[in-house]
Amino acid sequence: MTQDNMKEAIKNVRRFRKVSELPSDSNVRLRDQPKLVSNFYDAVTSFYEFGWGASFHFSPRRPRESLQSSQRRHEEGIGTLLKLRPGMKVADVGCGVGGPLITIAKATGAKIVGINFNELQIQSGNQRVQRAELSDSCSFLYADFMNVPLAEDTFDALYSFEALCHAPNRKLVFLELLRLLKPGAEAAFIDWVLTDEFDPSNSQHDEIRKSIEINNATPELATTRNYVKTVRSAGFEVLLAKDQQVDEGNPSTPWYMALQGRDFSLASFARTPVGRALVVRTTRVLERLRLAPAGTSEASGLLNNAADALVEAGKLGIFTPSFLVHVRKPA
Repeated sequence: MTQDNMKEAIKNVRRFRKVSELPSDSNVRLRDQPKLVSNFYDAVTSFYEFGWGASFHFSPRRPRESLQSSQRRHEEGIGTLLKLRPGMKVADVGCGVGGPLITIAKATGAKIVGINFNELQIQSGNQRVQRAELSDSCSFLYADFMNVPLAEDTFDALYSFEALCHAPNRKLVFLELLRLLKPGAEAAFIDWVLTDEFDPSNSQHDEIRKSIEINNATPELATTRNYVKTVRSAGFEVLLAKDQQVDEGNPSTPWYMALQGRDFSLASFARTPVGRALVVRTTRVLERLRLAPAGTSEASGLLNNAADALVEAGKLGIFTPSFLVHVRKPA
């Protein structure tokens, strides 16, 4: 990323707080927030790829299982849940740099279109697809979730890993995804939500919520009940709604374990508290030497704050990144 691009990204990340405080039906918020979220990913994607690889999501984890193995199992499980198979046209909504898309395409043989509003991530995704020799079955579309330039009834199935939480208005997103699905087709949404343990009158809970939202560009996290209510109000039939971390995870390997450094290894070092602090210090030095764009260390610090808030929320049980809602479009 160039010096000017990083400056612009950081400036807009700072603006995100003000825009996210506007009502969800505000014209300014609906217009500006998708671009501001894209700016957030302009600033942080390189850090995500360094620390997380190609899949930017948490997963229910078994004892002695690596993060990458749990992610692959999680992704393949969604392919199984949706009964994906060769010949099906599927959408990965908020596909990041294409990690889940590649895994699911390999496992199922389905043709998958990754929908993303960030050009840098699409560039990275295309490179990964080419290296995986999946160009015939995987592609990317630059589009806002709320306004996808495709005909109705386009997809046989769709899924999303921890991406719809970035939308300024979830109802509008679900309406658009309903439009894109064929009648009788199914979808799986895995998303960030507040659990029933969250108490809005508890100042500690509320401060943690705000920190997650601001430092991850995820405005107005929904509760599990409100999330399901919104999905239903858009017209979907809800087949299943559950916290995968509770139903499929293990208490000895909580989802936030990777952010604590409890799976310490060379590969995971960048995700540990010590590793994250070292990255901030290193980027500051690189900025002074003009070997990294100004603002790089601020982006790294933003992710440090985000990780700290996520760990605290996980310990208190007030938040989950893996709330699964399995739905069907009425025939």
